[in-house]
Amino acid sequence: MIGTFFACNENIIDETTGSKPENEETGFKEIQVAYKIATDDLPQGTQLSKLKIVSLCGEENVENDGTGRAMSYEGNLPQLLMLTDSNDELLLMARADFNSEETQELSARSTAIAMVTMHPALSGTISEVYPQLVQLITECPSFNELEELIAETTRNGRPLFDSGNTALVTALNKVFEQAVATGDEEENDGELPYEEGIETPEYAHTYTRAPQLKGYSTIAGINVGPFYVKTDGAKVIFTNYSLTPLYSGTIKHHNTEENFDIPSGDDRGISFFFKNDIGSNDATYTFTREGEYQFYFDKTTAESYIDQGRHVVCNILEVLGLPLDQKWIMKTASDMVTFMTARGMDIAGLFTNPNTDAWDIAETVSLGILDYIKEGHLEKMLVQAGARQVAAQFVQTALKKFMAGYTIYQACSGTINAVMRVTMRLESPDNVSFGLYYYNGKITTATKASLAKYSGDNQDGLIGRRLNEPIRVKVTTIGSDGSEVLASNFHKVVFETEEHNGIAHADTVSTDPFGYAQTYWTLDQENKETQYMKAKVIDIVTKETISETVTFSGTPTQTANITFRLDWSPTDPNCDIDLHVYDPEGHHIYFSNMYCACGGYLDRDDLHGPGPEHIYFTEAKPGKYRVYVHHYYSDTQGTVGFTVTTGYNNDEYVNKSSVSYLKVAYIGTLEVTGTPYAPASRAAAQETNTRFYYEENVPEIPTYMLPKKNK
Repeated sequence: MIGTFFACNENIIDETTGSKPENEETGFKEIQVAYKIATDDLPQGTQLSKLKIVSLCGEENVENDGTGRAMSYEGNLPQLLMLTDSNDELLLMARADFNSEETQELSARSTAIAMVTMHPALSGTISEVYPQLVQLITECPSFNELEELIAETTRNGRPLFDSGNTALVTALNKVFEQAVATGDEEENDGELPYEEGIETPEYAHTYTRAPQLKGYSTIAGINVGPFYVKTDGAKVIFTNYSLTPLYSGTIKHHNTEENFDIPSGDDRGISFFFKNDIGSNDATYTFTREGEYQFYFDKTTAESYIDQGRHVVCNILEVLGLPLDQKWIMKTASDMVTFMTARGMDIAGLFTNPNTDAWDIAETVSLGILDYIKEGHLEKMLVQAGARQVAAQFVQTALKKFMAGYTIYQACSGTINAVMRVTMRLESPDNVSFGLYYYNGKITTATKASLAKYSGDNQDGLIGRRLNEPIRVKVTTIGSDGSEVLASNFHKVVFETEEHNGIAHADTVSTDPFGYAQTYWTLDQENKETQYMKAKVIDIVTKETISETVTFSGTPTQTANITFRLDWSPTDPNCDIDLHVYDPEGHHIYFSNMYCACGGYLDRDDLHGPGPEHIYFTEAKPGKYRVYVHHYYSDTQGTVGFTVTTGYNNDEYVNKSSVSYLKVAYIGTLEVTGTPYAPASRAAAQETNTRFYYEENVPEIPTYMLPKKNK
């Protein structure tokens, strides 16, 4: 079916004329970029005259003093400069919005920025907001560590993209986690300052996600939604996200069926978070007769798979900074997908095979792009668009070097690769369905749902702390005739609490593809009695309640003045990482010593993920509490991102980081002065001078002495 669809479509690029469409501006404007090489970041004795600067315009020999000018293109995406040696090995990079008035430095720092921003989850960021992304990345606590490890790698002559460089992979994943990882905490009041005398600690300070990415869980987590729906009089208005795939739709009413499609969104990665521009295109349906209307939208169609393929091509091309506007880059992507399909690539299979992940898709498509370039098709398109004839050759060079980085990106088994699935439109629901009534000029819902408690009810917990289990419900769709119908993956569940019953960490959540929705619940610290949370389903269009209400209970049973909670990335379905805490007297609380007479408890050892694991102290003594995370086991044996939340009285210290397979990461030390207590006010808590910081030369955990688990 896919092949037939393509065979019936004309090739987008007119190869007979060799000219670009009339009156179309393509944005190919050549500029000279001044550059300077940080020679201290190269192996000692490197002969600069044997190095080359590679850009999309070609390559230039490097002058003996490490400075010079290279040709590039000015466009709406960040551009690339690459420094290569005589063996064509990549040494350093710079990725920025180039102009002729600034000098670009190629250094370990610029290479770190490029390595992070070239990940397909982030690469589509447009020039307009790219500086904001760079600022977000360089302010991450682990960015300096990444920069130093890149400098060490290049100085020692090691390949830049080497997945065996565990320290580099871990540092890279730390930055990814700190930049885009979703957390329950909306704000942090504690500080994790530098320990005096330590210039670049591994975990420098408390980290909070940038305000621009607040709500990233809407895109990266369970709360994925394909488009907005609202009503206006007799109209239903659909606004897609920037990452909405094409949905082929039908509307049934009055014994008729109409086709009504939702177009795909403009493909620009996470740019819309910085621009506050979630929606990109509207589609409007107008009711003309009173009655019941059933809407059904499906992304498992030939047209949708073709559209998804085009957008994956765009994701990859945008890494390289081709200065094409949206229209031209989509034309190029369409022509490439047609080319790949004609040569036997199963586009639909890439997206429907449950064993295919985002990197399988990226690698397959990248190889197809390389074949397209080798056969000269990209050169024809670029010449039409106003570029040099040699540009395609260097696009090929840049793409090959970028593909070499796939292995190191794949080794980052954390949130960033989950976000990549979203940017490839893989996480949007396969189908969306709902019913509406239109009578007397008013639109109301024709959909009902049943709601059942799945997990998290009747929990015991700590006063004022987050309960361990998530509050989880299962939604079943009910048709207008009262029977169970095809499940919609786009229900909304509202979780709500009354005063002094704590808070829901996410109060309105979309269901996942299987009809589940969940949130976490933090109990109120002033209410010592059983507390309650209610859940209900609302219609996605009218916001009417369409289900009965179910009620969960949580009972505070214990006061704890110090807590340590470990949550980790859910991207590996069988991953076990462990929380370890040493108290001031040297008692070791962990999975094999879950209770100590010192008042320390580990109340949960999660063997498969994603946590939480939770250690708390009911009678904490003054002194130092050292916190560690051990990567005990995972199927992927990769680098795992995690969050450790340390609670002391009314303050929380949040640390996002990563740990490689079988390794131990020291997180920091909570130093408590005086006697821990529950103060009447935040100001009183701050008077204790308690701090969380990174110590130098802390004792290591002898992992070889740890007992084995029965897994």
